[in-house]
Amino acid sequence: MDLATAAADLLLGAACPGCGRPSRTLCPGCLAEIAPEPALVRTRPVPVVASGDHEGVLRLAIVAWKEEGRAGLLRPLAHLLASSVVEVAGTSTRPVALVPVPTSRRSRVARGADVVADLAGTAARLLRYTGLDVDVRPGLRVVRRVADQSGLGARDRARNLAGAFAVRSSVHTGGRDVVVVDDVVTTGSTLAEAVRALAAAGRPTAGAAVVAHRRRR
Repeated sequence: MDLATAAADLLLGAACPGCGRPSRTLCPGCLAEIAPEPALVRTRPVPVVASGDHEGVLRLAIVAWKEEGRAGLLRPLAHLLASSVVEVAGTSTRPVALVPVPTSRRSRVARGADVVADLAGTAARLLRYTGLDVDVRPGLRVVRRVADQSGLGARDRARNLAGAFAVRSSVHTGGRDVVVVDDVVTTGSTLAEAVRALAAAGRPTAGAAVVAHRRRR
């Protein structure tokens, strides 16, 4: 443990969300546990790739980043999203436009940021370091209020989100493969609504990339 980490632990109670050891982000052991393993988890309405399952250390890290404001976790989670994007893009040589799932104004105020847009932006920067032509196009907006998705089944989630998104007229994705991005996929209803809105505006989607897949019990 370095002196800076020790000081953070003493002054702020900074701890690894996976194991509780003093750390400003994930400790090396927990970071190793969430090494990216991108895999196809859904095929409709577009291929959806996740880099891990929403359980264990990865679930704890996502909750700490998204709900507790642990900004230091953004980069390792963006690394996972970037791996998913590469899997979606496959062998295509076309440039990529990442379109984040939109966040409601209520959520932005509660969290102090558009966390999915921040995630997409960091993932895009990591991908550009590797030489890929990737840009973020925040092309979707929420056009009506929706209920909390927690506890809803697949059909109710789909009904809840139907028609909730629209495309910003000022956003252009021409010449790029469009990849919708989010942090977690469960039933796929949020991604499906994003794909629907983009298709309705004449912007077809190549696929979707997420950090984690939450399996329905």
